Amino acid sequence: MLNTNVKDPCLKFPFVLLICLLYSCGTLILIQRASCSSDSKNQPAFDGQRWHLSTGNLSVSFIQASPIGAIPKPDFLEPPPSDATLAQMKQQGLVAYEDYVTWGAVEREPGHWDWTQHDRICDAIKKAGLQYVVYNWVHFPPTWLRHSPNATLMRCVEHNQTTNYLSIFDPRTLVYYDHFYHELARHFGNRIDGVYACICGPYGEGNYPLDASGWVVNLDHCHEGYWCADPYAVASLQRAMLQHYGNINALNAAWGMNLRSFNEITPPQEIKPGFKPSPALWNTAQERRHWLDFITWYHQAMVDFAARSIEVVLKYFPRDKVRTKPGGNAGGVNPLAWGTYCPAYAKMAAPYGIVLQPADCQGAYFGDKWLATAYKFYGVRLSTEPAGNLDAATFNRRMFSDASCGAQQMFTYEWDKHVAAIHQYAHLFTGHAGDTQVAVLCPTTLYRLGGDVGPTIRAATQLRDLTDYDVLDELLIHDGALTNRYKALIIFQGDWIEQDILDRIEQWVRRGGHLVVVGSTNIKNVEGQQWPLAMNSQTTSWRKGQVMHIPPLEEQQHWLQTLASALQGLQGMDGKMDGIWTTRRGHETLLFNTTKQEQKVSVSDGHRQSKVTVAPHTIAQLK
Repeated sequence: MLNTNVKDPCLKFPFVLLICLLYSCGTLILIQRASCSSDSKNQPAFDGQRWHLSTGNLSVSFIQASPIGAIPKPDFLEPPPSDATLAQMKQQGLVAYEDYVTWGAVEREPGHWDWTQHDRICDAIKKAGLQYVVYNWVHFPPTWLRHSPNATLMRCVEHNQTTNYLSIFDPRTLVYYDHFYHELARHFGNRIDGVYACICGPYGEGNYPLDASGWVVNLDHCHEGYWCADPYAVASLQRAMLQHYGNINALNAAWGMNLRSFNEITPPQEIKPGFKPSPALWNTAQERRHWLDFITWYHQAMVDFAARSIEVVLKYFPRDKVRTKPGGNAGGVNPLAWGTYCPAYAKMAAPYGIVLQPADCQGAYFGDKWLATAYKFYGVRLSTEPAGNLDAATFNRRMFSDASCGAQQMFTYEWDKHVAAIHQYAHLFTGHAGDTQVAVLCPTTLYRLGGDVGPTIRAATQLRDLTDYDVLDELLIHDGALTNRYKALIIFQGDWIEQDILDRIEQWVRRGGHLVVVGSTNIKNVEGQQWPLAMNSQTTSWRKGQVMHIPPLEEQQHWLQTLASALQGLQGMDGKMDGIWTTRRGHETLLFNTTKQEQKVSVSDGHRQSKVTVAPHTIAQLK
């Protein structure tokens, strides 16, 4: 039946919500909510505890005005939200409010801590019955440490200049992180309900330095690029290559070089101002391997630092209070230089049992599934954080995508703007992802070589109208995620794939998997050897395994029509290009109308047929 228990306080008022269930010839119609005034003093409280509904961005102007800030001002304090505002948010279901706590703003002289700003924020939040959560920026050091010989700042390869971020490669940075979290715990104790492990990046997430937060903090020299030129970074790269190859002769053979020792290794010479990697830059297998070894190390170094930061925080706070923000997916897959390799954060965080809260969640389905499939595979709890300035339609798409991805918790910066949608759809956040037997390959090797994975992302967006799917990064396939739970694996771009991954895909096909190659079958390993399996086209049953070729993406919609036939009958498959995204979770069906028109949809659960009318950019739930 259709679920009408929408968990919305507006349901108490029949004049703002009209639900009509009309049974005529087996037809079920939902007329969606017309409006909801979320500030009614008389409406009952909405309980958001189950989804840890949270918002944030307190104390940002205080950071701006601090000595490390972009606009330093003496004796400036940011007032907390008013009691009335906090009471209303509590009434609307808000659970937690995040306060930005920055080391360089609270220890302005060595050993002199001033918590006045954050004590006031904490007191106001606690008075309202909300949880006080601290989002920490430890990576921006106090002014007295910036140019001290006792610390190392991140240094770019392009200009050999520093930025006002502590180096993740200097072991003393973690000592300073420990110094901060020790004082934080000592001062606040149990008043803190949640605490973030700081990583790096413009907002303390899993990125390398970017200038995005220059409006808050004085970053000095900062830009997108490669930040591994300080002595500790170079030594880290050298140690990683020694561990990987064991001896210099093996490395020279792989890279096509004549180095005398690992101490001669430096970041690639190609990295200069304006440098953008591209597969066309690497003419030989050795050049490709050299770059791949570097960029894989570069990404993993940030992930490893995040793990060490989490361990520091766990010294002072219980696991159920600790979380971190690994960064987002930029609506697809992050620019390579950012270093935000989402699947690796899931793998890293799993042993710690903490919540991860990635950013950029906006209903960009491939990007959302790129990280969410990894969270599901490694067993990590997912809390989502949207991009800012989402309109109502995009926010609803975000909630559908998050629910389909298995999110359990949610955060939004724009609480007032989206509270009505949260009331209507938060109950869909169950922690259970959509059921599907279809997977799309994320071309990780191509991405690391600097290739444009946009064709995969755009094709997968079109594919979502046909079927729900998971996204398998090559890391997941390496770790065993490509099992018989998936009946079809779709490759849109196989230009370059590591041989180990090709071997695992071939083993899966021989066990009965169905490989679908859309467009070019010229799939090669890093050494430039073509993959024989992709060159063969067989017509066999699902049970025996199959390789199928689909027309190129450029041929209008022919590839989608052919693919629809190939995937028919698989779990997760909707099969209709009608603008309705469908997710099935057991006996539950979620429908999201991506179009600007009302859509009448027929849904079968295997026993009976139901019809539902879905308004534009809204979600319907059938149970």
